Amino acid sequence: MEERFSGVMVKSHLEALQGRLGPAAYDRAMASLPEADRAELLVVTAISWVRIASLEALYAAVAPQLGTSVADLHTQIASQVVGRAITTLWRTLMRFATDELLISRGPAIFGRAYQQGRLEVASALVGSCDLRIVAWPAMSEFALRGFRVGIESTLRASARRDPRGTSHRTPDGALFRFTWSGGR
Repeated sequence: MEERFSGVMVKSHLEALQGRLGPAAYDRAMASLPEADRAELLVVTAISWVRIASLEALYAAVAPQLGTSVADLHTQIASQVVGRAITTLWRTLMRFATDELLISRGPAIFGRAYQQGRLEVASALVGSCDLRIVAWPAMSEFALRGFRVGIESTLRASARRDPRGTSHRTPDGALFRFTWSGGR
């Protein structure tokens, strides 16, 4: 099964990339994609599941035009997209949420964002947590980075200071460790 990401999130990435690049250059980047990727990205809806490889192909077309790497561009855009979503919808509530509440909602949110895999909370303490993605043994680097950046952005939007995440692969997926200050 190919890795798939929520259409809602993909639409946000597409809008942010177009805003960063400008409409004409964005259209040229889209036109340069293989037909299957371009066709999929042109019809994204809020209820779509989009192949992560298609989104990554667009990042690969855009990054050189901006003089950056795919990884750096993806980190910047993913941080912006998740940060905006959190602060727009949940800003007030997130600032008052305890670390435990934030982390406990992770598996449900993960299931809305990714079509494959499952998120488990391995440990949760004030100022740190270990999260395990299971049933996704071939998780791409793009998906690993996107998940890490998404959690860091969520923590930052929730008034946690200096959130940092690391990951390492496991036979069934990946294990992430996040630390931050300012939690409760």
